[in-house]
Amino acid sequence: MLFEKFKTFIEENNLVKEKEKLMLGVSGGPDSVFLLIMFSKLKELKKIDFITVHFNHSLRKSADREEEFVRNLSKNLNIKFVSEKKEVKKLYKGDSLEQTARNLRYDFFLKIARRYKIKKLALAHHKDDLVETVLLRIFRGTGLLWLRAILPLSKYKNLTVIRPLLFLEKREILDFLSKNKIPYMVDKSNFENEFLRNKIRLDILPYLAKTFPNIKENLYNLAVTSSQDYEFISSFATQTLEKLILKETHQLLEIDLNKLKTLPQGLVNNILRAAIQRIKGNLRRIELKHIDKLSELIKKNNDNLSLDIPFLKVIKQSHSLIFKKTPNLT
Repeated sequence: MLFEKFKTFIEENNLVKEKEKLMLGVSGGPDSVFLLIMFSKLKELKKIDFITVHFNHSLRKSADREEEFVRNLSKNLNIKFVSEKKEVKKLYKGDSLEQTARNLRYDFFLKIARRYKIKKLALAHHKDDLVETVLLRIFRGTGLLWLRAILPLSKYKNLTVIRPLLFLEKREILDFLSKNKIPYMVDKSNFENEFLRNKIRLDILPYLAKTFPNIKENLYNLAVTSSQDYEFISSFATQTLEKLILKETHQLLEIDLNKLKTLPQGLVNNILRAAIQRIKGNLRRIELKHIDKLSELIKKNNDNLSLDIPFLKVIKQSHSLIFKKTPNLT
């Protein structure tokens, strides 16, 4: 039954094509083990080929056992296994430990993708992960763009990232593994209350569910509708941006400031995002505060003003707004 739902979700979101080659990020926890089992079933139906990839962060005493567990599980399923081990704590500098670990993990994914000529990575995020992310972003302050939380399909540099378990709750995954006597590793840090996401999972969501029994489904629906609305708004903003472009090169994008000022603020904000994405190639490290500062810059009466945002310098002239690529200035 769950496999049919899994297959339907993949087809509805066009996540996997026939005869495609992928890699699966498998940590050894219940979610990624379930993902691996589902893809093993899908393999013959879709004639796909995939490998399992595991990044050992060396952050827990159990890290080596987890790597060995995934290695053996892959071997039992006759699937190629690739891993890498790094001492994340020794490499941790400016960013948070969590961000450093993520950066190293994704660098590993990109390296393996190049080595094996793979363009798609499947990860095991599920509905509970999505709901926790929505709530976390509401608490921190967010807009429509970030309310989408975790998308079924996204891009990381040259890698397409799919998340085919977003329709499933964690309890459904655990029930399946228990009923089928499928072993998995347990990350004990998931039950420690010192991390904000864990507090949301262990305390805040259960508390809210007592008063609002449908809280998970409601937050999930909020993410889905936000994604649909943002897709429409983003598409319209991109079309409008095309009409405002005065000059465009590989290093520079210049748009008509006078016409931009006549548009509603909500559309202006999305045009600014579209312009940044067009010249920069992505929206990584671009936050709401950067869009707000750009909006303030546009409203000022002075000319020849500039603002530095991640990897870009934005210059306000009398009749135009110029986005220029730079080395990282922030």
